[in-house]
Amino acid sequence: MKNLIILIALLLTTVIATAQVAIIQDKDGYTNVREKPNGQSQVIHKLYSNEAFWYDYEEGHDTNEWIPVFIPKNLFSLNSTEVSYIEGFIHKSRLQTLDKLQPYKGTDFKFEYLIEPFALNNRVVDKYNGAVAAIAGRPVWGTDGNFPITQINGVNAIVEGKKVEINPPLYNDIYECTNTFKVYKNGDCYIVYQWNSDGAGAYQVVWVFTKDGLKQRLVGSMI
Repeated sequence: MKNLIILIALLLTTVIATAQVAIIQDKDGYTNVREKPNGQSQVIHKLYSNEAFWYDYEEGHDTNEWIPVFIPKNLFSLNSTEVSYIEGFIHKSRLQTLDKLQPYKGTDFKFEYLIEPFALNNRVVDKYNGAVAAIAGRPVWGTDGNFPITQINGVNAIVEGKKVEINPPLYNDIYECTNTFKVYKNGDCYIVYQWNSDGAGAYQVVWVFTKDGLKQRLVGSMI
């Protein structure tokens, strides 16, 4: 089990090592994800508006019209025992990188972590060659094999005057967070994007909200 956790972490880091976060831009509200980089290839998935995913940054800047994308298998990045994404291709014209969106400066959306010093509190720790691989069976995002310095004790999110409940499983695997992040609005969605780390274990977090609640949490790392 310990070896499996480490192997998964290494695979994730390697595969999305050049990946960045994007959403789609498509008037139909969705984009087909194809098995191979051509329009005749089998459709293996659909990406919908404001659904965050990773794309290959290096291949996205060459002349290829089809870009590799890495899509989480579930919308909240909760998997800890398997490689939790599928790989496919979308047409470059359908790609919308987050940094091209308009930053949100309004008051209808508020987001804040409640941050406290790390405390193990009798949680089970998995180690591999002396490095912390998992806490309570969950990944330890934000460290490079050490115990975290800080943890989250809650998340305050308010969308258009309505408080959004965010349960502990959605924040108890992300560490070394700060309240410095970028917020974008696209249509009726508010998108929070940030990097967190202890200096070496850098990773990305993306939260996607509407007035109806939390729609997605994307968590991953790249080097």
